[in-house]
Amino acid sequence: MKYIFDTDPGIDDAIAIMLGYLNKLDIIGFTLATGNIDKEKSANNLKTIEDILGCNIPMYYGTKENNCKFMSAEYAHGKDGLGNIFMPKSLRKFEEKNAEDFIIDSVNKYKDDLTFVCLGPLTNLASAIKKDPSIEKKLKHIVIMGSTYNPLIDKPYKEFNVKIDPLSAKVVFNTKFEDIKIITHDIGIISCIETDYINSLYYSNNKISKFVYIISQKYIEFCKTRNIEGLATPDPITVASLINPKIVEFKPCTVDIKEDLSYVNLINKSNISVSTNINLELYKILFKKTFN
Repeated sequence: MKYIFDTDPGIDDAIAIMLGYLNKLDIIGFTLATGNIDKEKSANNLKTIEDILGCNIPMYYGTKENNCKFMSAEYAHGKDGLGNIFMPKSLRKFEEKNAEDFIIDSVNKYKDDLTFVCLGPLTNLASAIKKDPSIEKKLKHIVIMGSTYNPLIDKPYKEFNVKIDPLSAKVVFNTKFEDIKIITHDIGIISCIETDYINSLYYSNNKISKFVYIISQKYIEFCKTRNIEGLATPDPITVASLINPKIVEFKPCTVDIKEDLSYVNLINKSNISVSTNINLELYKILFKKTFN
């Protein structure tokens, strides 16, 4: 299986990308979404992640990133988006082809051997759908971090990736791809890694693990302000669900985007399924085996 990661790095995006790469997911490209921070900063962060990993995966700008309702999440990710570590500007280059055309070309080439992984707002995928609606019948596997689901609450809270571009979310969820899986923000909050473990990575001889420690400090501070103990990992748990399908449990659902809220309801059969539970022990084993 080939993978495209659509990302707006972002601390948890960075960790998710490293988790996927180190666990041998065949990532054929990154498409850049605007979400957590502005386009220029997130682009440099993606380059920095490739520098840290020592990989050369093609990177693509979307053409409509700034059409979404930009809301900075520097309060969670720092002014640079990577926990205020302010890495030097990377010399890596983005491809000339735009994200939408790369998505369309990749769908036509790989069809059902491709999974599109959305870690940010759904702007790029929606733009590709509008440009070439035929990809609906060719691209079968979509994995999305976004939305919320809690059967005990009537009204969902405003989840960042939907809130920042609800129109694109509506386009994607109304497109009849064969298999859309949603990992909700609620599950991302549950999937916490203990602060003590993250801090132990300071002593790691592995530069990637130590990088995880460095960038995580700001996000752990933010989690504390939300009464979350440890490092919440919405994007890493999304990627973990691809590495080991036993980690996340899904059930069929409908998704209705109203204004900037995502209403998820379980049904008996659907092309869309939502995360309802995780095996936290299995997830922590994967995370700690990868970053140690």
